[in-house]
Amino acid sequence: MTPCEHHRPSRRAVLSGLAVGGAALVLAGRAAAASWQDTAVTDPKSRRRIGLRIRLPDTPEAAPLLLYSPGLGSGVSNGAAWCEAWRQAGFVVVTMSHPVTNDEIWNTGRRSFAENLAAALSGGQYPARVVDTRFVIAQCLSALGIEQRIDGTRIGVAGHSYGAITVQALAVESRAAPADAKGVIRAAIALSPGVLSVDQAGRMAAARMPFFCVMGDHDNFVTFSKEGHARRLGVPLANRLAVYGGLPRGAKQLLVLAGADHMTFAGEPIDGRRFSRDVAAGPAQSEAAWARVSAATTAFWQRVLAPAGASLPSRAAYVAAVKAQLSPRDRFEIG
Repeated sequence: MTPCEHHRPSRRAVLSGLAVGGAALVLAGRAAAASWQDTAVTDPKSRRRIGLRIRLPDTPEAAPLLLYSPGLGSGVSNGAAWCEAWRQAGFVVVTMSHPVTNDEIWNTGRRSFAENLAAALSGGQYPARVVDTRFVIAQCLSALGIEQRIDGTRIGVAGHSYGAITVQALAVESRAAPADAKGVIRAAIALSPGVLSVDQAGRMAAARMPFFCVMGDHDNFVTFSKEGHARRLGVPLANRLAVYGGLPRGAKQLLVLAGADHMTFAGEPIDGRRFSRDVAAGPAQSEAAWARVSAATTAFWQRVLAPAGASLPSRAAYVAAVKAQLSPRDRFEIG
């Protein structure tokens, strides 16, 4: 998968070869002109090595932190369109590459693609991703040399597909905390959320934070293919909508993007030989969809992670502003 195409100068804030608090940090050596810095941390408890792509905003003041969890088979380039939009809007954005479930599944040097998929879909990977995210949050606030760039009281998590399930778990597990508490997840975005059965969506009632569900009107299944092996994964659109229905009223939002399928929300060009598509997916269609997702999600973050005491537009004005960035065929609502 290709990296983000937006290469704007950014301050070098990630330190090469740093090892703090038991986390090994290895600089990947991207060009200084890129708008991101690639690195990795290793959790000493799980021994999982988590790749990171760190995007720092151009503004020097401490900013909210956003963690992004990619979908199955994807790495740090996933979600590039909106991750870069969030950075440009003034957020610190850290994309994670979770071992076993990331783009390593396409590497068949040691195991077959079928074996890689089986390992990625094993039950232990779901909680491992949640632990990865909490560990990375702690590292961002203490050990990566970017802590001064972050307002640790304003943290959001987002993810696509497998990453959306990770976000759902984090939101349900999070508990209320004082406004000045650091390291607490305050808001979430799930792109292509889902539950195996509609009945399971009731668990989302425990998510006590602003939660934005984003999906497409053709967002159902996708077939992963390589070397003659194919596996169809996903859930019906009704099971994705059920996540929104299960969330408590008052702080939930929904965007159903017209003409969008599951892989629209990769947020980057994808290999059509690996992932099936259910809609026209040329560059023009993809970029138009990504622009709408970027606009709506950026507006959400700006509203729910605003500094204490900030003046916010009314609910009606907010809805009108978001809809102005969308297609008339898109469905946007606040519940």
